[in-house]
Amino acid sequence: MAIAGHGVLGEATHLVRRFFGYLRARPLAPREQHEVRDALGDGLAPLFFAQHPADQRHGVEMAARVAAALPQRDDAFVAALVHDVGKVAAGLGPVRRSLATLLDLLHVPMPVRYRRYRDHGAVGAELLDAAGAPPLAVAFARDHPGVVPEGVDPLAWDVLEAADRASDRRAAGI
Repeated sequence: MAIAGHGVLGEATHLVRRFFGYLRARPLAPREQHEVRDALGDGLAPLFFAQHPADQRHGVEMAARVAAALPQRDDAFVAALVHDVGKVAAGLGPVRRSLATLLDLLHVPMPVRYRRYRDHGAVGAELLDAAGAPPLAVAFARDHPGVVPEGVDPLAWDVLEAADRASDRRAAGI
């Protein structure tokens, strides 16, 4: 995710901060794990828990922001938790994730695993759709960040995107 007005240098700085945030991420507490399992059910919970603890933490923090803004929207809460599940398919650690993001930003050809990481939204959307996720969760995984897809509530989309940015900034120590 590029930081508006900062270009490659701003993105590189953001990636360094995000890298160290990834390394510092603490696993979910048992209470948090239980809450996630309750919210996601048997179909989606395995996808969530296959993620690295940093991605799980990002989803939980994002979901808390979404719940505060849209307390009656369980579909938005679920979307926040599972929006990055496609990253698992790439199997990249923090160094290679950062490298994949930089190579993509520079429009440099990338190895298959790096492209899979870049395309984690489409990968995640397929996984979520097959697991019976709410349409908002599938759409947000596939199309964020970006323009609100047709048929998606713009308010829910805006809240999800704002929560994603806020959680990314917090994880990066910004």
